[in-house]
Amino acid sequence: MPMEALAASVPAADVSQAQAKYESAEAALQAAEEKLATISEEYDALSDEVDSLQAKIDGLAQQVLDVQASMLDGRSIMANTAVYEYRTSSLSSFLSSILGAQSWNELSRNVDYVDKIMDQQSEEIEKQKELKTQFMQASDQLTAQKNAQDAKLEVLNSKRSEASAVVEEAASYVDESSEKLAELKQQAEQFIWKSKEPEASVDESADTVDREEVISPSTPVVPDPSPGPAAGEYLTGVASAYGGSSDPYTPNPGKCADGVSWCTDTSMGVAVPMSLPNFKSYFGRTVEITYNGMTVYATVNDCGYMGGGSRALDLQPGVFKAFGFGDCYAWGVRTVKYRFL
Repeated sequence: MPMEALAASVPAADVSQAQAKYESAEAALQAAEEKLATISEEYDALSDEVDSLQAKIDGLAQQVLDVQASMLDGRSIMANTAVYEYRTSSLSSFLSSILGAQSWNELSRNVDYVDKIMDQQSEEIEKQKELKTQFMQASDQLTAQKNAQDAKLEVLNSKRSEASAVVEEAASYVDESSEKLAELKQQAEQFIWKSKEPEASVDESADTVDREEVISPSTPVVPDPSPGPAAGEYLTGVASAYGGSSDPYTPNPGKCADGVSWCTDTSMGVAVPMSLPNFKSYFGRTVEITYNGMTVYATVNDCGYMGGGSRALDLQPGVFKAFGFGDCYAWGVRTVKYRFL
């Protein structure tokens, strides 16, 4: 009804009250629209910062994975050398070769040979120390970048609550049937960050997904003996183990769900439960895992039923071996801290 017709049919006081209510509603909607525009600008700027930090995190994560691989290779070489020396009593052989020399030239050759062996071992030890230093430095940088991103994400996700509060305030002045109010509500719902990475799919040729659990569901969970407080957005969950020569139910090698990775006795991958919302979106992401004061980095490349989702991660052999466990059964099921990078 036009305002002139309304004025002719109702008392002047009621007309004034209706006019004031109409103007208040219009003002509330306009104010809400302006506030949402400001929030949208802040949201876009924060999203760009989060994406920029993610690019840095991805680069640092790859650096950490590369250094970790070199460090684990070196650790394996040193372990094999120690086993060889133990089995062959090489130290006593070296001493015998020196003490049993029949001439000065033979003694000189034997001493030179022993020196070279010892130098090689010393170089490997020094190399391991250097790699560990590089690993710790890269890990610290990665942690700092991830913590910074977590802080930005917290602010970013608070924009949705902020926008919802603006719309709720406007709704107290406006009729719920208002189309404009519905538009503002829909706009407020959009303020939640989502990764721009396209979602992956489970490769149809994968033969590690529909696997029988190598660790019995009744296996007691071993708590982390040194949980320690961890900065940042860490999760706590149960990790099991699978794959490799100690797992009779998973092909070795087995093709993982991402379609490009293989589960072997040395693979540094993990599986996530298929009950995890959007679990396929985690493929390719680096996960940081801590247990007993140690940190190991792995790549999400597989998925499984994993006790109906009661287990957060399933560790492949390279990962649980990096923690010092020889096979799936030695690892069993343990409580770990972890976060996806």
